Amino acid sequence: MTFLFENDSHIKIGLRKAQIQWRSKFPTFTSVLLIFILSTTALLPQTTEKTPLPPSNPTDQVPNTGTKPAEQGIRVTGKKDPRDREILRTPNSISRLNEQDIQDAGINRTNDIDKQVPNFSIIDSGSRNFTYFNIRGMRSIAFSEPAVGLILDGVPLNDNVALNTELYGIENIEVYRGSQATLFGKNFQGGVVEIRTKKPTNIAEGKITYDAGNYKKQETSAYYNAPIIKDKLYFGIAGKTTEREGYLSNVTGFYYPTNRPYEVPVEIYKTHPDGRKGKAGRFRLFFTPNDVFEADLQVSAESFDDGSLNLVNYLGAKSEREKALLQGCVAMPSNCAKLYGTYVNRVNGDRKVYWDYEGKSNVTGNTYSLATTTKLPQANLKTASAIRKMDIDPITADADFTTTDQHRSIYVEKATTFLNDVYVESKDKHDPLQFKVGIYSSSKITNIDQAREHRVQMYVGNDFGGLRAPARENNLSRIHDRNLSFYTHNSYTFAEKFTITIGSRLERQESRLSHTEQVIGFSPINPYGETKLLSDPYTINNHYNYNVSRMIFDYKPIDNLMFFIGFSRGYKNAGYSTVVNIPSRATFKPEINDTIEAGIKSEFFKGKFGLKYTQFYTETQDFHVVRAINLSQYINLNAELVTIRGYELETFIKPHKDTKLGLSAGYTEGIFNKFYDSVLNRDFNGKWVHFIPKYDIVSYFQYRNEYGIFFRGEFQAVGQMYFAADNTVYSDPYYVINSRIGYETDTISAYLYMNNMNDRYYFTSYIDGTFQAVPGAPKTYGFMLTYKI
Repeated sequence: MTFLFENDSHIKIGLRKAQIQWRSKFPTFTSVLLIFILSTTALLPQTTEKTPLPPSNPTDQVPNTGTKPAEQGIRVTGKKDPRDREILRTPNSISRLNEQDIQDAGINRTNDIDKQVPNFSIIDSGSRNFTYFNIRGMRSIAFSEPAVGLILDGVPLNDNVALNTELYGIENIEVYRGSQATLFGKNFQGGVVEIRTKKPTNIAEGKITYDAGNYKKQETSAYYNAPIIKDKLYFGIAGKTTEREGYLSNVTGFYYPTNRPYEVPVEIYKTHPDGRKGKAGRFRLFFTPNDVFEADLQVSAESFDDGSLNLVNYLGAKSEREKALLQGCVAMPSNCAKLYGTYVNRVNGDRKVYWDYEGKSNVTGNTYSLATTTKLPQANLKTASAIRKMDIDPITADADFTTTDQHRSIYVEKATTFLNDVYVESKDKHDPLQFKVGIYSSSKITNIDQAREHRVQMYVGNDFGGLRAPARENNLSRIHDRNLSFYTHNSYTFAEKFTITIGSRLERQESRLSHTEQVIGFSPINPYGETKLLSDPYTINNHYNYNVSRMIFDYKPIDNLMFFIGFSRGYKNAGYSTVVNIPSRATFKPEINDTIEAGIKSEFFKGKFGLKYTQFYTETQDFHVVRAINLSQYINLNAELVTIRGYELETFIKPHKDTKLGLSAGYTEGIFNKFYDSVLNRDFNGKWVHFIPKYDIVSYFQYRNEYGIFFRGEFQAVGQMYFAADNTVYSDPYYVINSRIGYETDTISAYLYMNNMNDRYYFTSYIDGTFQAVPGAPKTYGFMLTYKI
């Protein structure tokens, strides 16, 4: 198989070397699995029944029949979801959560999904506006396009704001791991999170959910679907409101009884600045005038005020206190007692901060989409068109993290995206040949104003002569990015047991950056204000051509067992750093990765035991890394070569009709094989890639009986994650325990829940160039009530 990239660029991947390294890394576990599966297969009766092939597009929905599904409530026992069977026979590593799974696990927003899926982590940078998905080490970062995409009802939402949004009226969630460049319209090299909402039918139905908890949490969500003209026209409406108090305590005043700062201070003023509130809504019209055509029109809007950034002093973590104290005592032995008192008393609150300016974070978004299906004689023609407008206006924060008013950060972004996806796919799912051929195009215009307001005259006088404080330093950027791609994904099955899948994608990217940096402040000559250019305006135009492909072989010896091996290339588009005044540093190259993966999918004993296991090895060229030049300027670097390897395991067992035990586990090892940091002038070869958890584990015990009693206990563990390329800053491994108990009927259900019962203090992200980190949520508990209409 031949891969071509960007005209004359060619990447050679040592697959034989990769396979040797792979076998040496994971021989024992794989051998045990193979022996178990093959021995189990030998004991099972062979079936000759012809099983329909899965659809070439695994996002297909069950046709709208105008009747209500048999499972009307959330209490469904013994009912097999047809989509689970399709995924079992699809040669890809996929996790699926149906409506019942979503409610059982308490998933209310996208930030809850990663806790249930192996090798999927969400890097929360302190604000809904900058949340990054990470699958198998392929992660989204600042300035670049998302490596992991979010697709809602067939429409890709390719901005980072969409990645941390509220969920309501959800039918199911599917997480695809690995490059999906040839399967979906929009390219995502790390994977895809696909979400489907409840589609209206001839039967009116709906649900209202109310959730109240500590930190003054109050959430209300609802959806209602009904016919307007039976068998022809339907409507749906859904929405959610959410509000809670902040987890942080901002202490802006102290009283020292003995006037000695290292003694325990008395806090005289404290607020909780990171409280969140917002609302979101969606309106839908579903039109089926005949048996040939259907159209799905959706309009959605969201508006959120997330308060200040959820940032704390990383050195205030319990795991780092003793280390910092010992270092201080070694440096100043005579003042060790004083250092101890000062340090411990100033950081003895895990979530305490000391800011003079609390800041805010406001986001609004509007999406208008239309999806159509036309049933042709031999195929289905499908289209998806959308306009998405997203405004961050503004994010403001205390940039010096002290009670002294020195610096403030301000960020404003306004983006508009137009996209179209048109494809033809197989109609007869029983045919051995399955195909999908499509054209995808998008155009995105983004205007960014990233600023720092300097409040101290000393700083302004030294750096911006002639101006007086406050002076505002602005990086003003405009990016226009256009993409056009042709993609195809095809499979052919031989003798109902062997299938080969081949996909390809050709894409052209054209992008343009316009940038200037200026400072605005008061001057003695002009007291109304003056503007000075800090760098000459510049414009950069780039274009790239991508050609990637994919090949998968799978073997199904019996209906409920499959082995597969695949080879694929993925890529993340090139881009621009928008807060740098040096044109040569603004552009970063595309990120290209080549992956080999092999896996097993099985289900035995009439659905009482299931197992999915996949191993993967990836070599990535020009891996994207964010680096701070100073507190005002950040750029993206390209690490020359990174290798990532790992596995994911999902298994469950149902020892009794009322009980279920599940386990999901992922392991990812990312290494900088070749990375010279041109900003720090350092070589990081051999270091672990930062922002990749080494492992994640989710295990649960769930009980649900015919009398409506429900219980779920959950154990989640996350391994060490480095926050810096030199591996000196990191998050320690941690675990949390969650529980949920409830009573369910066909119309009303009530639950009590508690998350992070052990109140573990851990970090989810870190801000490069500072000592500021993002802590995870503390212990939360509450009551949830649902009513089905």
